Amino acid sequence: MHPPRPTILDVAQRARVSVGTVSNVLNGTIRVGEQRRLRVLKAIEDLGYSQNLLAQGLRKRRSTMVGLCVPHTSNAYFAALVNIFEEIASDRGFELLQVLSRQDPKKEFERVQALLRYNVGGLILVPSLAPDNTLKLIAQSGTPLVVVDRPVRPERYDQVTFDNRSAMLEATRRLIALGHRHIHFIVRQKALLVTRHRIEGLVEAARKAPAKVTTAVFECADEVSLTAHLSTELRKAYPPSAIIVSNSIFAAWTLRALHTLKVNYPGDVSLLAFDEPEWADLVTPRLSVVRQPTDAIARRAWEFLIRRMTHEFDGAQREQLKAEVIFRESIEPVTRRAR
Repeated sequence: MHPPRPTILDVAQRARVSVGTVSNVLNGTIRVGEQRRLRVLKAIEDLGYSQNLLAQGLRKRRSTMVGLCVPHTSNAYFAALVNIFEEIASDRGFELLQVLSRQDPKKEFERVQALLRYNVGGLILVPSLAPDNTLKLIAQSGTPLVVVDRPVRPERYDQVTFDNRSAMLEATRRLIALGHRHIHFIVRQKALLVTRHRIEGLVEAARKAPAKVTTAVFECADEVSLTAHLSTELRKAYPPSAIIVSNSIFAAWTLRALHTLKVNYPGDVSLLAFDEPEWADLVTPRLSVVRQPTDAIARRAWEFLIRRMTHEFDGAQREQLKAEVIFRESIEPVTRRAR
């Protein structure tokens, strides 16, 4: 015989809270203190509890299918985000329908339109560069929406992001403190709002530095153009002493380019990446990273979505989380001679 399925009462007893508190954690109806919320989540995990009847609590008979649209899953951050959402959906008794926009606003519109035809109960969107038409489509459908990672305007949509500007500001300040005076930032799309926020942090840190610091931002579409760019810049009289790249894909391309160009890192140039690929601490020297709060972003976004699906929140829900800047061996101080 199979053991009996754990109940919400079992969860409440294990977490030492009331059944109502467990319900509030699962449904996001009322904010629960962090310590009690963590106890409830641990009890759910320990017991293997699945709230497969949550749909009964959803108003307007909304579907337990949730749509997720991300630009791609090529970089470590988006892949991890999708995996966490899939895990959360499974644990909560939901089905997750995932589509990719490929960074293309037209494709994004079409893929979200397809999700809406499935009558999904809610949507989670990592927006493209120009998501206005997609956002209007979702608003017209009345489908609950949470925007993740990339903030959008107007701010009437529920959003969970992280503070890109502060992360870059901290990273650049720490590089400057190590003697770096020529810092380059390599990105895919300057026009992305998150990229603009990072550039703002870079420029502010340079402006407030105790000594003159030069910064440059370069847009690269592929590995060939990135390698060509580095080949040119690293041969100049005043080459960059530190390179920051915008994601894990660019980090891999940069490492290959440095190897091809026979440039020693971090001896000749230090390297920092937004994103933390699985191989970051396996390469030698280990890669320095801006670790994005992926798990916290996904779980907070899910809480927001459930609140919206159950009509327990009227105003726009917005939260901006903090990233962690981790310096490893890929960054070294600049010697006086190198300055």
